[in-house]
Amino acid sequence: MPRYKPMLKKLKLSAIAQAVDGTLIGDDCDIIDVSTDSREALEQKLFVALVGERFDGHDFAEAVMQQGAAALLVSQSVAFEPRIEVVDTTLAYGAIGRLQREAFTHPVVAITGSNGKTSVKDWLASALEQEACVLKTHSNLNNQIGVPKTLLGLSDQYDYAVVEAGTSFPGEIEKLGHCLAADVVVLTNASGSHLSGFGSIQGIAEEKGKLIETARDNATVVLNADDASFEYWCGLLEQRNLLSFAFDNPATLWVRDMQVSEQGTQATLVYAGEEFSLSLDRPGKHHVANAMAVALALLALGFSMAQALSRLRHPAQVPGRMELVDAKNEALIINDCYNASPKSVEAAIDVLALYKDRSKWLVLGALGELGDQEDVIHQDLGSYAAQQKIDHIITIGELAGLAAKAFESVADQTQTTHACASKTEALALLEKLDSNHVILVKGSRSAKMEDIVNALKI
Repeated sequence: MPRYKPMLKKLKLSAIAQAVDGTLIGDDCDIIDVSTDSREALEQKLFVALVGERFDGHDFAEAVMQQGAAALLVSQSVAFEPRIEVVDTTLAYGAIGRLQREAFTHPVVAITGSNGKTSVKDWLASALEQEACVLKTHSNLNNQIGVPKTLLGLSDQYDYAVVEAGTSFPGEIEKLGHCLAADVVVLTNASGSHLSGFGSIQGIAEEKGKLIETARDNATVVLNADDASFEYWCGLLEQRNLLSFAFDNPATLWVRDMQVSEQGTQATLVYAGEEFSLSLDRPGKHHVANAMAVALALLALGFSMAQALSRLRHPAQVPGRMELVDAKNEALIINDCYNASPKSVEAAIDVLALYKDRSKWLVLGALGELGDQEDVIHQDLGSYAAQQKIDHIITIGELAGLAAKAFESVADQTQTTHACASKTEALALLEKLDSNHVILVKGSRSAKMEDIVNALKI
């Protein structure tokens, strides 16, 4: 058996050079795979010398050729052949990913949004995997490197590809969209994450909308009709098909009623005039929104609505996303440390508020990338937590401390505020709790709030 999975489309260096608008120097040859990691087995592979803030793949040119690499793809002068010279190796890597995507004859689903995209991606993949073979984005490989890497994993064994597209700078989604050329697009929402990079919600909406504009001309696009950017996104559809979901507005699939408890969520959904029951074993309105997005993606892929909803009782558990964890002191931890945006914090607070029989603690680290709105957003979150009757708030650091001050200004006499300078100080409070308490831990990746969870869990 080979030690590698053959690429979907066999490639020659000359074909790659043409696709990436590069120049082939040296002899043409076939390659079996493409790599950006000098630590991998590289025999007969093309090594792409990526350049980042803290690394430069060109530094490894000699080493990878000695390891048996078939050729190099470079943007700087090196003394080895064969090589393909390009202006930008990252863009070239994306173009190679597009070559593999074009050879894939089954559906590609591309998912983006400010909140929920990873949960929707994993949930959709899980639903499809009940009877098909699915290639999906692993971990957070949703950027200019991760998306081509995912596409290069395509092979004849897969029936579907479910790929997440993220963004950290204007123009990134457009680059990813050109790689993906999606058959189905799911755009969950546009909210106040990455405000520092995009300036406004409209800037975020325009960035996310590039996934629609780069999709196949006959693609189906799944949109949130409750999002303020819905009409803008509809204006990008051209001849593409629209499926929409909503709680409050007219949509293809909408919620007639919903009941949420700490045990789970039940909702009645309406599609084409017919009612369907949705029963989820996790609490939260956001799970219903994600379920509708997944159901419509399945509908776009040829499933009936009944078939789609029958696969959705168990939302896919993304590590660090509303993950229930037992603490050593017998308290219940809601680990939501994977990342944070203002809307996701509010959604997590809503779930915490469902625990009527336990004392409710919110442990909040700073949210990042909010630009000049960071102060008011943290203050609003503190006020929101107090209004939702969260019993206690612990904040860590000066920025999150603004939430504590706002919480205190709204709180009644039974609600307490603890503005901590460090995680050690916060843990000293949390370690004294017991089974009568539930602890929501939330913050952006930069806050590393998983340190709190890891110190408390069994």
